Amino acid sequence: MSEDQLGRIKDDLAVMQRAMGLHLSFGPEMLVFGLLLTVVAVGGAVVSLLAENNWLPLAPLAAIMVLGPVVLFLRSRRTANLSPEITKQVVLSGFIYGVVWGAANGYAVATFLGPSMGAARTVVVYAVNIGLLIAFSLILVRMALRSRERYYCLGLVVSTLLAGMLLPVFDQHYSYALANCFMAVGYLTGVAIQWVQLREAVANHAAD
Repeated sequence: MSEDQLGRIKDDLAVMQRAMGLHLSFGPEMLVFGLLLTVVAVGGAVVSLLAENNWLPLAPLAAIMVLGPVVLFLRSRRTANLSPEITKQVVLSGFIYGVVWGAANGYAVATFLGPSMGAARTVVVYAVNIGLLIAFSLILVRMALRSRERYYCLGLVVSTLLAGMLLPVFDQHYSYALANCFMAVGYLTGVAIQWVQLREAVANHAAD
């Protein structure tokens, strides 16, 4: 049997193992990444509540956008063939944070500029933000259902759903703090999901 044939067999076996939950593309380091995102999001909520400078709430957003590429770089240095699933999780985690933060911006604009925009335009802004969050929630659920390795997307769904349901209700002075809190809950939910998956994979491997 040639080396090419052996390579294809190994690749097929890896795919079957991932499908059966015996092997996952991510490891404990992704749990650390999720916890780091949670800490940054919680820090962002505190900064948003205490900061007098209007630009400081941007700091957590910038930190998460920088943290993603840094993690990918360090992970690629340690792993020759970095799994696309890991790359997708890192990018998606940062992107959804931006979506929720953008929705918080939209709600804040609708609240503070509502009188000058008029009722109709204010309603349009609210509808666009809610529609955006619902659309991304459905995309995330679909991604989670298509692959066991993307169950962490269900954690991100928690963030978008909380933002869509609660941001329009609470005082918009707290919109950025709430957005960060919702993302912290979502990241922590994703960490819990992946922790359970890793434990199941270890148990299955030990049983073999």
